[in-house]
Amino acid sequence: MRNLTLYTRLWVTALALISVAPHAQAATFEEYVQRLTDHPQIASILAQSDAAQAQAQGELGLPDPVVTIGVDNVPVSDPSFDRFLPTAKLIGFNQKIPNPALRAAKSGRLDQLSKKFALVADYTKARMRFMLIAKLAEYQSAKTRKALIKKQLEYYTALENTFEGQVESGGSQYQRFSEIDVERAEAERKLNNLDADITAIEAEFIRLVGDVPALDVPDVPDMQWDETPDALYPVMIAAQDIDIASKSVGVAEAAFLPDFGVNAIYKQRESGEHNSFNGDDWFSLQAQITIPLWADKNQKPKLKAAKDQERSAQFAYDDMARQWIQQMTALHAARDAAGRNVKVLQGKDWAMKKKIAAAERNYEAGTENLDSVLLAKIDRLNIQSQRAIVKALYVSRSAEFNANIIGAYQEVSK
Repeated sequence: MRNLTLYTRLWVTALALISVAPHAQAATFEEYVQRLTDHPQIASILAQSDAAQAQAQGELGLPDPVVTIGVDNVPVSDPSFDRFLPTAKLIGFNQKIPNPALRAAKSGRLDQLSKKFALVADYTKARMRFMLIAKLAEYQSAKTRKALIKKQLEYYTALENTFEGQVESGGSQYQRFSEIDVERAEAERKLNNLDADITAIEAEFIRLVGDVPALDVPDVPDMQWDETPDALYPVMIAAQDIDIASKSVGVAEAAFLPDFGVNAIYKQRESGEHNSFNGDDWFSLQAQITIPLWADKNQKPKLKAAKDQERSAQFAYDDMARQWIQQMTALHAARDAAGRNVKVLQGKDWAMKKKIAAAERNYEAGTENLDSVLLAKIDRLNIQSQRAIVKALYVSRSAEFNANIIGAYQEVSK
């Protein structure tokens, strides 16, 4: 029994490990994007959309009928069915028929809510795709800067050796030793921070797609936006709120219409004792209809509230449109500025490369010290590090800009 229990525990543990094991690495960026569709965050929103759709269908159905079985007018002193004229056995049926227009209006509102959730899911996927691209760019930038800093540390060691040689030759370079120590400490601090950044980015990859992608940063086009607010996900989600509020007004208006109902009762009587009365069966049939007698206290305030909510949704939409015109304008400017900065730093890197080549020629000719060459190489590494940061920023801003435009990635995939 103990062995069986042990095997059971091992089997359960193995199943648990399999269930939480990371995904195998995908081969392409689009395969990773496909994984985002199955992300819990998106699946949760789509489940809400499905739930609203199912509720919309349920609103169109009728409530369950009520069947009644019993006896009627049976005296306590003599519970028989053949001595008293009104005594009977009965079976009844009751069916409520709620306002059909109200049910249709409620169904339409839930259907509109389902569409909103579907749009939110699309936007969430677009945002997560942007986040994946941004993290790939940050990851590449961090690894590039880490390699550059390690190269810098090698140059600092070479500089120290150069200064030591100059000191032995009678030169005075003690101040430069202190400066190098300060610069090396700063480089090592940046290196430690980059290690922490890389760990955080890898954790974010696990959250997004289940593993750390071994991919290059995909191409991100500079998409254009025609400054139409309705082309943006957040604005159209706000527009969905207007439609939902409008459907709520329809619900409130339909509430003035009546509900209906049908009742049917069949009573079975026995013939009277010694044929004292005839035992013919009876039946009753009723139709019901509600009257909005208290509409001033019930339906009218609710209708006013629904219309006020519709006005509020319209104002919220107008505000959202203004906000996103401002945000997209700012993102566009930040994207273009980052692109220009990448070109500026590329030009400076090229200029520094030529400067290093000239310094190396002068050093070989004996007209310049080795420390000048090393310092120029360190300066170039600093420029390359700045370019890596700005390039990642440019990719991130471009991807974020595109993610807000409805259908942007579908158009790119075509």
